[in-house]
Amino acid sequence: MRQTHIDYLGTDLDYTRAAALAATFADADKEVIEPVLVAWHDRKAGRVSPVIGDADLNSYWRDYGASHGGRLEIDVGNDFTFIYADSSAFDSYEASPYSNLHDAEGNEHLCQINLLRDPSQPTPEACVALDEWTSKLT
Repeated sequence: MRQTHIDYLGTDLDYTRAAALAATFADADKEVIEPVLVAWHDRKAGRVSPVIGDADLNSYWRDYGASHGGRLEIDVGNDFTFIYADSSAFDSYEASPYSNLHDAEGNEHLCQINLLRDPSQPTPEACVALDEWTSKLT
């Protein structure tokens, strides 16, 4: 994984500004065609992503980034690090023929869009009602 550092001398560097700087740098990188953020560490606030239970806060996020395709590690100032992978090798999703809709009572349904008369109203011919468990799968 390549590593780079963005010097930031201002005093107003927060996560949002650091993330924007890193994203701009990653977008301009010629070796990472479609950058996607896979891990980060905010030392100022003591936060990381991803969050993994009782793992070591100082290292597991980097291990995760490296093992999930991380190709570019960007340090911004002294308090923020971002790891980017390249998603250009992956197929993009096509438009889905399905959509999740809610009926008037708030119940969720998985519906086949091309079978709906009204694209905002679930019908028995086009939809399947989802329960609490199955709604988390869609």
